[in-house]
Amino acid sequence: MPSTPRTRCRAMSKYDVFGGRIVTEQGDPLAVVGLCRSEEAGRCRCGLNLLRDIRFSSEDPEDIDRSIAERLAAVYEGIALAVGATVHIGRVSQTIFRTGGVLGCPDSTVEDAESELETLDDGIWMYAASGGPGWLGFFSREKAELLARFTLTHHGAYPVKANEVYRRLMRLSPDAYLFISDGTGYDSLGLCAAKCGEKELGFIV
Repeated sequence: MPSTPRTRCRAMSKYDVFGGRIVTEQGDPLAVVGLCRSEEAGRCRCGLNLLRDIRFSSEDPEDIDRSIAERLAAVYEGIALAVGATVHIGRVSQTIFRTGGVLGCPDSTVEDAESELETLDDGIWMYAASGGPGWLGFFSREKAELLARFTLTHHGAYPVKANEVYRRLMRLSPDAYLFISDGTGYDSLGLCAAKCGEKELGFIV
């Protein structure tokens, strides 16, 4: 049976989104968004300040993503259902390919995206494709699979792809979502967005 607006509102009241755009101590703009239980929203917002000391000492794309993922896990383990971030590292952005965007569950082991759907709670689906972008939405498995296939197979310039995936996510999951795209590299578009009920957040790096 399709969910009614009242049912969706009750589900949305269980959750909250948080996020912000900061500049790290190295001068790199970093944007973060996440989904948490409503009672943990205050703690999650405070965690943003703990990310300023993240450092990027390597130009290797895998090292950059791993640095973000490990720091997010350390700050948000036990308090967020899902969290993602995108960073723009200007000093290497013109010399390396696309990187700098991560999305995952902070309570899980940090690992490279395997382009697999993951279900979290109450029909929440998360997808993090190798090469990006990544998203989380409230919808049926069928809709999640459709969007995952589009995310994986869509060709063309990454900014065009990221924007189209984002638009489709908003149409399929209009009440709540997270969206992350890669912010570093010569084929990148650093976008972080989140929505839960009437609350919407959006950041560009």
